[in-house]
Amino acid sequence: MARPARPKRHLAAEIAAAIRAGAHRSGEWLRQVDLEERLGATRFDVRAALAELALRGTVEHVPNRGFRVATPDRARLRAMLEVRALLEAEAAVSALPHIDAAALRLLEAKADAFDRAVAEGTMTEQSATNLDFHDTLYGFAPNRALVEVATETRDRARLWPLVLWPSARALRRSAEGHREILAALRARDAAALAASVRVHILGSAANDPALDTEGEGVASR
Repeated sequence: MARPARPKRHLAAEIAAAIRAGAHRSGEWLRQVDLEERLGATRFDVRAALAELALRGTVEHVPNRGFRVATPDRARLRAMLEVRALLEAEAAVSALPHIDAAALRLLEAKADAFDRAVAEGTMTEQSATNLDFHDTLYGFAPNRALVEVATETRDRARLWPLVLWPSARALRRSAEGHREILAALRARDAAALAASVRVHILGSAANDPALDTEGEGVASR
């Protein structure tokens, strides 16, 4: 009996995740031999993954030197946030017809979890519960390709390593944004839902720290 084929690894995603987690700093050179050893991958596969990340803007290829972690271009990141807002608003609106009472209770529980993390959780817990709220909402959207592209764009539109919410005020505003999204879902108001998702993304100091004016230097996203 033939063995089932092993799922193909997505090395580019693994390297990007390490960068987002802070394993590599902005401008740091990525030694392919180190990546080969750590990932247990071939030189060809690692180079292909780095080439893919260079196309996405995650790393930069310097001829005759190699690859290094890209320095964030804030203008480009802001443009990517606009794309992200469009995609996530559409994902939320397409999920709306599939949000019943049980789904609303689930989303309310996810928002409660983020509130608790804001009050007393770690940076990791705040980031995880925030993403869990959004991923749960978009999980009700029937167009899985839309959700996948929205998630990928979210990753590409975030500063690396892990972006910080610059103040307690910014954290509270994110929590309020979840409640505004929930209110639009309860009202079955597609226009209000799209607007609340858009404002939540584009108005978040986690996505653009320049939007924050309090400057307390708190936690993460």
